[in-house]
Amino acid sequence: MTDDNTALRALTQFPLPKNLLAQVIQIATSSSTVKEYMQFRTVGTKTKICKLTLRWPCPMTFAAKGRRKVEAENKAAALACQKLKSLGLVDKNNNPLSHAMYNMTSLRELGENQRKPCHIKVPEATLRKIENYLNHYPVDSRDSRPPRLTDDMMNLSKESGGALSDAITGKTYIPLSESEEVRLSQNLLALWKRRGSLWQESHPLPVDSHKEAILSAVEQHPAVVIAGDTGCGKTTRIPQLLLEHFILEGRGAQCNVVITQPRRISAISVAQRVAQELGPSLRRNVGYQVRLESKPPARGGALLFCTVGILLRKLQGNPRLEGVSHVIVDEVHERDVNTDFLLILLKGIQKQNPQLRLVLMSATGDNQRFSQYFGDCPVVKVPGFMYPVKEYYLEDIMSMVGRHRHYEIKQSDDECIVDLELIADLVLQIDAHGEPVHSNIPMMDQQSIFPRPPPGVRKIVLATNIAETSITINDIVHVVDSGTHKEERYDLKTKVSCLETVWVSKSNVIQRRGRAGRCQSGFAYHLFPRSRLDRMPTYQVPEILRTPLENLVVQTKIHQPEKTAVEFLSKALDSPDIKAVDEAVILLQEIGVLDSREALTTLGKRLAQISTDPRLAKAIVLASIYRCIEPLLLIVSCLTRDPFSSSLQNRTEVDKAKAVLSRESGSDHLAFVRAVAGWEDILRRRDSRARDDYLQDYSLYAPSLRFINGLVKQFSENLYEAYLVPTPSDCLLPSSVCNQYSEEEELVKGVLMAGLYPNLIQVRQGKVTRQGKFKPNSYTYRTKAGTVLLHKSTINRESSKLYSRWLTYFMAVKSNGGVFVRDSSQVHPLAVLLMTDTDVYVRDDGWRATISLVDSDLLVLEGDSYTIRLLRDFRVALSRMVETCLCYEMAAIPGDLHHQHSQLLDILVDLLKGPSMHDIRNMAVG
Repeated sequence: MTDDNTALRALTQFPLPKNLLAQVIQIATSSSTVKEYMQFRTVGTKTKICKLTLRWPCPMTFAAKGRRKVEAENKAAALACQKLKSLGLVDKNNNPLSHAMYNMTSLRELGENQRKPCHIKVPEATLRKIENYLNHYPVDSRDSRPPRLTDDMMNLSKESGGALSDAITGKTYIPLSESEEVRLSQNLLALWKRRGSLWQESHPLPVDSHKEAILSAVEQHPAVVIAGDTGCGKTTRIPQLLLEHFILEGRGAQCNVVITQPRRISAISVAQRVAQELGPSLRRNVGYQVRLESKPPARGGALLFCTVGILLRKLQGNPRLEGVSHVIVDEVHERDVNTDFLLILLKGIQKQNPQLRLVLMSATGDNQRFSQYFGDCPVVKVPGFMYPVKEYYLEDIMSMVGRHRHYEIKQSDDECIVDLELIADLVLQIDAHGEPVHSNIPMMDQQSIFPRPPPGVRKIVLATNIAETSITINDIVHVVDSGTHKEERYDLKTKVSCLETVWVSKSNVIQRRGRAGRCQSGFAYHLFPRSRLDRMPTYQVPEILRTPLENLVVQTKIHQPEKTAVEFLSKALDSPDIKAVDEAVILLQEIGVLDSREALTTLGKRLAQISTDPRLAKAIVLASIYRCIEPLLLIVSCLTRDPFSSSLQNRTEVDKAKAVLSRESGSDHLAFVRAVAGWEDILRRRDSRARDDYLQDYSLYAPSLRFINGLVKQFSENLYEAYLVPTPSDCLLPSSVCNQYSEEEELVKGVLMAGLYPNLIQVRQGKVTRQGKFKPNSYTYRTKAGTVLLHKSTINRESSKLYSRWLTYFMAVKSNGGVFVRDSSQVHPLAVLLMTDTDVYVRDDGWRATISLVDSDLLVLEGDSYTIRLLRDFRVALSRMVETCLCYEMAAIPGDLHHQHSQLLDILVDLLKGPSMHDIRNMAVG
């Protein structure tokens, strides 16, 4: 028994020893009870003697005495604490360590096991096929990747140049002859005179009284800024004023105006409104074009409303905008990334095409900055007419709906959280029925917001930034403004985007308020206090300063290939951070889109024809080479528009549907393929009941599926334009050579991974939580940029279903301090080794060898030297195939090359079928 003085000193050091012992044991053993690890036995009458037996970290016994039982137990426990501290099991402040620290041996052993190379074994028959192929088609094993082929080695049967495209009609541009121009102008004048009473005369707007000032400024200056208040009529009337002016001067055929709108619904609805105002005789001179939907106007004397992205595409076929008299950029104050990019191009185009007139229309922006950007061009101010709009702020609304708790107001002022219950209470208070204005809703359904509602029903605009459009809903009276919107922000450190809910700017508030009061008195309900309005920024941060720039850099190389990305983007109204531009360039170089001189590679030139994210475009290009186009088109389209009817209410049903559709593939992306393929099969049956049942059973959204179908057709056209398929229809024919391997799921996932690389995850067993708890049966997900988490929306969140240690993904978002991957597919380790275009490193001792990716430690495979050498050379052969195919029009590849590539792809398919998935599971995730 320890002497009493020693026990007393221990008790002084650890005043609550029993509590500390219990905490240490519970943390170290993850046990909810400590009885099996710590037992007190006290004997004696006048003097109590306590014997404490510990069974953790090893059997130990401590004895102490005291006048009372509790005193003896505390002394024994204090002695035990003293011993644990001497063993390093209590920290310097006499507190327990973390769970992970108590399990360092297990943690270290598991880590060492996870860092071991993954053993790969290839069936003997497949090795023989590789060897035979390489003997017949030898490669230089010293080349980890083949040399880039130059432009003069490209064997394209079609000319890369060609006729200009008409920016108005989309057809080949042929300038009007003088006689044709006179004839069309006379015809337009006659139609104008016959059209009867003018809509403008019976429905005057403030902009009409500024007609002469606007026309004079546009005639005399290359660029003009129209600073028009909300409700002044600038969006619908100014294009008509320009057309009218030209028609009445007898040169109507020379007036061809392109008007950009920030959103699809704006472009279509404004075009329809303008066509209505011009009347039946001139309706054919007004048209629109948005993604997947087009109604071009007649040639000569035309108004074309389109999205900014459409105009950027048109500039590829007509860089000087020949045949266009005016470009009107509406809602320029929104400062989206495409608009800022367009302004750079338009500024340069005006130097080459001095006749082109540019009109920038802004409601609440910093108009002097726009003016300075275009050489101090004139600013024409047009005051708007607004009916009175009575505004209510949070403190007013709380009283209105019967809430009087001051802390609620304070919380809403500090936190950027939308109180949905408050909105519901407010809607009930106003007693109204709302219709949605959202780009995901089909055009026919979007039109339902415009007609007047039946008696007893009111409309309410729940204002987000998507409702800040150029549309006017005549009978809107009430606007409920959350004061927030979702804003994408790019983190340079983690290289992921974060979609954050943030406070809007004062200009956004003005725009939202303006949705009411356009045609009658209205009410605006701001779900934030007046004090918050005072602290809001005047304007929102331009999108170009807070989003990834890869797309923009590719656009730069399409439109201005001779300039560096930094040089070109430095000309923006607000130029992005040079580091952000450099990061985008480096990523594009890593994925093979740009070379070391920042020029588009052969891959980059093909990829530039495809209107989507560069990584997704790369996957589509590779799919044309690996002959599995259709599933990749469906995957890319679904990553652009989610086919599932996702909402807070049915998220569980969507997750279940994806799990069913994924089957054993371990892939969200193949679930997309099966969902859309099943839908198309149902449509072919022409059974409306079966169609509705299918949508309900799999929680799918029909409008999104129709949009996806349009995207697939568009991407098929893009592939044809890039010389990658013989015809667009070949992309969707199962019997086409383009789809020879479309049923090979591991190959399809490998192609997707090759396009998305370096978006690769390595799964490691064992995890230490933020609280310091070691979980040996949980998983850590490592990427090149750091650790990520799997979002509950991906089927691979269920770790029990992981058969591979490697996942590929497209979307990662930053939220609550972590980076979450929203979609993923498990991929074969040999697909990672063979199909990525990064370099590899081989270490070979003549008997055993390892092969790893040079740019990260996410993949290290080991095997016998013979197997590793064959895989290395086979990898070079695949890379050569890709490079060679990129330098041919796909339909013109020589027959002997086509046969050679077929042999190569057959072997690749065999490799990805073996080792079996069971073997991969065993070697991959412990």
